[in-house]
Amino acid sequence: MRDQGRGLHRRRKWRRPRSLCLPVVVMPSLLLQQPLRLCRLWPRSISIRLLTAATGQRSVPTNYYELLGVHPGASAEEIKRAFFTKSKELHPDRDPGNPALHSRFVELNEAYRVLSREESRRNYDHQLHSASPPKSSGSTAEPKYTQQTHSSSWEPPNAQYWAQFHSVRPQGPESRKQQRKHNQRVLGYCLLLMVAGMGLHYVAFRKLEQVHRSFMDEKDRIITAIYNDTRARARANRARIQQERQQRQQPRTEPSLPPESSRIMPQDTSP
Repeated sequence: MRDQGRGLHRRRKWRRPRSLCLPVVVMPSLLLQQPLRLCRLWPRSISIRLLTAATGQRSVPTNYYELLGVHPGASAEEIKRAFFTKSKELHPDRDPGNPALHSRFVELNEAYRVLSREESRRNYDHQLHSASPPKSSGSTAEPKYTQQTHSSSWEPPNAQYWAQFHSVRPQGPESRKQQRKHNQRVLGYCLLLMVAGMGLHYVAFRKLEQVHRSFMDEKDRIITAIYNDTRARARANRARIQQERQQRQQPRTEPSLPPESSRIMPQDTSP
């Protein structure tokens, strides 16, 4: 019994009580793993990393004009050029792991959808003016001048390159009506030019046919005259040849007398 008790006492060992704090040896390993996890989440490409950092550092745009990077007095062509430039920068395919880029791209599409139409842009400008605080007359004159100079000098990058591939359709009923009239006028000119060309070709063909016919008639008349002359000469020559042949065939010898030996003398029968 004493031996069994001693064995149980030997099997039971003293255990250190668990502490709520992590061991000192475990803490450095966890601290080293955190930067590794952050490095995995950080984009690998340098260009995408710079684009992500620049996108995160930019201030949040307050309206659609700032989102597109244009002034409120920009034309439809400038808005479209700015949209194409921004869409290449904020496209989600450049950084699929960045959800902020996708949201910015959606906002960019919404801004272009609103500002590309004249009616929706007018309503949006009215909302901006109603939401903005009123300004004094002296302070409103300077932004207008700045806006005019900015619209005349500012031009987005690659504007000339994209301008040769894209053209802005006219917005508004008046501009569309003028564009429709212009298209109808151009179509009428094209049809008139086609009809004039067909008429000119027909007149030229008839004239050429007449000239060709007169040429062929004159040529036929000359050939017929030559043929008749040759035929008349052939007939005259044939008659002359036949006459000469007949003259050669006629005999020119005198009539000959019978020989003396063959003459029979008549007998004298007188008494």
